[in-house]
Amino acid sequence: MNRWLKIGTGLAVAIVVVVALGIWSRTRLQTFFYPVAPPMPAVVSETMPEVLARLEAVLKTDAPHVLAGLQPGLSAGAIAKLEQQYHVQLPDDIKAIYEWHNGLASTTNYLSSDFIPIHRFPPLEETLAEWALEGKGETPVQRAAYHLLVEHRASWIGLFSDGAGDGYWFDPQRKPSEGAVFYNFTEEGAFVFFPSARNLMAGIAKCYEQGVFHVKPGSSPPELDEDFERAPKVWDEFGASNPL
Repeated sequence: MNRWLKIGTGLAVAIVVVVALGIWSRTRLQTFFYPVAPPMPAVVSETMPEVLARLEAVLKTDAPHVLAGLQPGLSAGAIAKLEQQYHVQLPDDIKAIYEWHNGLASTTNYLSSDFIPIHRFPPLEETLAEWALEGKGETPVQRAAYHLLVEHRASWIGLFSDGAGDGYWFDPQRKPSEGAVFYNFTEEGAFVFFPSARNLMAGIAKCYEQGVFHVKPGSSPPELDEDFERAPKVWDEFGASNPL
């Protein structure tokens, strides 16, 4: 009897150790793939309406095709209905973006459908519908890989996407001081964390104002381009990159 008791106790301990190691390993992996935000610059002093008005003005002069493609904004009531439908609470600054414009209208011409270079601005309902499907519908093997490697992305709500899993995101499970708004380039493990959505939109406005984001000369239809050498200097003013 004592022998079987010892064996049972040993198995129980082994199972606890394996589970604990699995949780530890997954936590370490998720921290590696989704780091904590480093110290960030201060939140910009402008209100979100002021930031968006400045962005609209520069789009009107420097990228009119982008402004022309933006859909009318959503009412507060329409946003509230979507929040209720998808069981999410958006902060006021995020809501203000969709009250300004509800993304870009769908187009068959991908070259002229960007809001910023290589990134589309999807309408809110499309964004939330995609978020609700995150991690669902795959095979058991794919689900296992998802839970191990990319489950940390389940809470991420896309703001501006390149269509391949990279882009600008909002994580409702993080506080603003933790970097709830951020850019991620998965292939390099690169992040830029912003202390507020205002900082992100102010950075976009400044990129357009300084020609970092610009219409590629001679492109027809108009195509956005980016000065990758100058862009980091602008983003460093409004956000903070993770050490690579």
